[in-house]
Amino acid sequence: MGTEKSFIDRIISSHYFQKAMEKAEAVFMHDKLGMLGLLQKALVKVQELAATSNVSVVKLLNHYIVLFSELIKAYIAGTYKKLPAITLVKMVAVLVYFISPFDFIPDFLPFVGFTDDLAVVLWVGKSIKNELDEFEKHANV
Repeated sequence: MGTEKSFIDRIISSHYFQKAMEKAEAVFMHDKLGMLGLLQKALVKVQELAATSNVSVVKLLNHYIVLFSELIKAYIAGTYKKLPAITLVKMVAVLVYFISPFDFIPDFLPFVGFTDDLAVVLWVGKSIKNELDEFEKHANV
């Protein structure tokens, strides 16, 4: 007993999230323009979700996606450098994972399709909460 993985552990150890991490690292290191395109796709997807749902978890998801995007843009622009690169890569990986319709729980499944996306976004958001709070103060987001 006690060897069962939690839901988030199963997601982050999945092939899907590992591929998102690989892509995030490559994009972060070598393709700043591609990273900006990724941010745009994530923002469009979360805005579409927020427009069709009044659920508070979707609003929370929207908040984190927007905040991650703003922080990554500030890092690219050189106006905010207080986070280690690995933390930024995790945030990019979450955005890659979020925009992919085929992941641990495919997005096209009604009601449950975004459960894994939400779990991963909240996991990263909570793990860097202090840093996000500091960035919000700095950027007045």
